[in-house]
Amino acid sequence: MPEHWFACELHCHTCHSDGDFTPEALMETARERLLDGIALTDHNTMAGVPQAQSEGAPVLLPGVELTTFYGHMPVLAPSRWVEWRDLKPAQGDLLLRRVKEAGGTAGIAHPFQLGTPICTGGHWDYEVKDKSQIAYLEIWSEGCPFLNSSNRRAIALWHSWLDQGLRVAPTMGRDWHRPTDNPLPAACTYLGCSRDRLTAEAMLAAVRSGHTVVSAGPHFVYTTDDGQSPGDTVRAGRRTFSFALSFDRSDRLNAETIVCEKLIVRTNGGRAALEMPLEQRPTAWEAQLLLEAGQWYAAELWGSIGEKKEQLIAAAAAVFAV
Repeated sequence: MPEHWFACELHCHTCHSDGDFTPEALMETARERLLDGIALTDHNTMAGVPQAQSEGAPVLLPGVELTTFYGHMPVLAPSRWVEWRDLKPAQGDLLLRRVKEAGGTAGIAHPFQLGTPICTGGHWDYEVKDKSQIAYLEIWSEGCPFLNSSNRRAIALWHSWLDQGLRVAPTMGRDWHRPTDNPLPAACTYLGCSRDRLTAEAMLAAVRSGHTVVSAGPHFVYTTDDGQSPGDTVRAGRRTFSFALSFDRSDRLNAETIVCEKLIVRTNGGRAALEMPLEQRPTAWEAQLLLEAGQWYAAELWGSIGEKKEQLIAAAAAVFAV
C-alpha cells in the first residue's frame, strides 16, 4: 500500500532524439513544473541519460521509447538495447520478451495516435497474446485531455484489459518535446510509493505495481477502509472509500481554473458503479460501495477546465476485489 504520492512525467524527449530540450534544460524545466520525477524516453536512444543526471529533484528514471514501425513502446530502465527492427506486427510477444530479457519494464504510448505517414508507427499495431508483460498503458497522451480525442479510445482499451483480468497501470504521457505549447503544465502521473523519499527504483516499483493516478493537475487519491489504494487488491463486500484532493500544485502552475464537480467509480464494462456530485473544491470525502469478487473498481473525477465543461480531471488506477 503506497503512503506517499509523487508528481512524475513518464514520457520525455530531448535533442538526442526529436526534442528541443537539452537534457539539462529538461531537468530544469521539470523542476519549474514541480515534478518529483521524470523518465527520459528519447526515441531509440538513451544517449541523453548521463547529461540528465543531477542531484535532488527531479529524480531521473532512465528509459527509451522504442519507436518502431508498428507501435511506440516506452521501456523503463532497460540494461541494454532492445532490438526491434527485425520484427513484424504478429511478433509483439517476442518484442515484449526481449524487453523483459533486457530488464526493462514495457508500456504502450498513445495507442491510437495517427500513424504513418503523420507519425511513423505511432498507432499500436502489434499483436500481443500475453498482455501480462505490458506494465502500463498511456490512457492519456498530451497534457490537456480535450486536445487529444484518441484518449477516450485509450481509456476504453484500458477498461477492456481490466475486464480480461489484466492489471495494467494507467499513465499520462505529455510526450514532452519542448517547454512551449504545453497547456495544463501541472498535468502528470502521480506515483504511489511506500517511502517519503522518491528514488528511480521507487518510481519503477510504483509503475510495476499499478500505483498510479492520471491527473490534469490536482493531486487525487483514495484509500479503502482496509487500507488499500489504487492498484491494490481489496476484500469484496461493503467498503468505505476515503478520497483526498489537493489543488496546491495545480493552482501554482495551471493558468486554467479546474473545478471538480462529480466523482464516478467505474467497474467491469466501464459502467458506473457510483456517481456522486461534489462541492466545487472538495478536499476530503467518503463514499460506500458494495464490491463484488472478481470485479475491478476505478475512480474518476469530472468537472470543468477553464471554459471546457464535463472534462475528465483525474483517473486513478483500479482496485481489484477478491
